[in-house]
Amino acid sequence: MSDSDSGEKLGSNLSELIKQLEKIEFTSDRDLYQYARILRAIGLELHMRIGMDADMVGAILAQYKGKWWSFGAHSKVRAKLVSAHLKGGASAAKVLGLSGVKMYASFVKHFIQPEIEAERKAREGKDSKKPGFSIGDKPKGAAGRPGEAGKAA
Repeated sequence: MSDSDSGEKLGSNLSELIKQLEKIEFTSDRDLYQYARILRAIGLELHMRIGMDADMVGAILAQYKGKWWSFGAHSKVRAKLVSAHLKGGASAAKVLGLSGVKMYASFVKHFIQPEIEAERKAREGKDSKKPGFSIGDKPKGAAGRPGEAGKAA
């Protein structure tokens, strides 16, 4: 059994999240789910930090006055160019976090759902061979609940 089955809470700082990610060994579907949760948290944390840092760097560089003849007019444009690179990194971190979520959704679609569907079909095949008691189905030949046969639905 891996460490991810222990039910521990996700850490809020990046180094702790990375340590949790490194501990996961893929032995069950729970490990994939835990991996996706941690990857999403890492992506969210990086996206927020890098996005905030991009704004901070842009604001600091925009205050640079430069040479006396430019009066800092060019600094604001150049600050936006520099901070745009960090904003691109922030969006890449967002993609990283979403890739974990998409990985698990794809796993559910391609592995879990087909097995659930196969089990359901197998149960239906067994049930159709044996007549028995069932709850929730409409009575055969009746309009609805017992005593409502003949009433308009």
